Amino acid sequence: MEFTKCQGAGNDFILIDNRDGKVQKKLQELGIDLPTFVQKICKFHTGVGADGLILIEKPDNPQNDFKWQFFNADGSAAEMCGNGSRCAVRFVYEKGIVKKEHLKFETLAGVIEAWIKDKGRVVRVQLTKPFDLKLNFDIPLEGETLKGNFLNTGVPHVVVYTENLKDLNVKKYGSLIRYHKIFSPAGTNVNFIEPLSENEIAIRTYERGVEDETLACGTGSTAAAIIAYLQGWIKQKPVKVHTKGGEVLIIDFDEKLEKVFLEGKVYKVFEGILSYEIFN
Repeated sequence: MEFTKCQGAGNDFILIDNRDGKVQKKLQELGIDLPTFVQKICKFHTGVGADGLILIEKPDNPQNDFKWQFFNADGSAAEMCGNGSRCAVRFVYEKGIVKKEHLKFETLAGVIEAWIKDKGRVVRVQLTKPFDLKLNFDIPLEGETLKGNFLNTGVPHVVVYTENLKDLNVKKYGSLIRYHKIFSPAGTNVNFIEPLSENEIAIRTYERGVEDETLACGTGSTAAAIIAYLQGWIKQKPVKVHTKGGEVLIIDFDEKLEKVFLEGKVYKVFEGILSYEIFN
């Protein structure tokens, strides 16, 4: 089975063209379920290794260009992934699945609109309208209380302001907040940010489903940029978000949050043929 690995801002994904349903057919042959399939492929050292897996499928609505199924590395399905969506757009464009530079595709979070630049090396996506905004609430932890902010940008995100991002134990605090009873049962992603200038922030993210800090998160960067602006921590937009992976994501939005955009570079890492020995 052919696959492509792409990454955006250090978030890496395995992409498979599943418009013919070959993945489901292979699952039946192997006698495994889809979450197990995803887990084994995404596992580092014994699999390909990635933050998630994306299946490209035929759209339910023929007016859209494709549909995706997105899975975290632990096999769980996610409603949306900003950097994953940008990788998916480059994949379908480069493979000739979609030949135009302005397209729409279906996710569990809704229909996503995208624009291709520089032959797919830069992708801009318009995310679904964010919702469930909450500012300045207490998150009681073990022996301390943090001030949290919340916004769902396709998936749930907590944003926490910090003045010492570099030395923060993201895995410790991210895990405590991710599983906190406030956000049960689904849990949440957690983003820690530090303002750098009038329109720049640095970010570190603990991702639900990966259960660790990742090099970047597109929907998390979007939530962080919006909250930083609404809180007055930064004054201008578009917002430049400096990720741990070293890439800078550009987040833009209107004052009513009706239109929210995420833009950044996308890299093709490699193409390969999957060996089924990894499922033994």
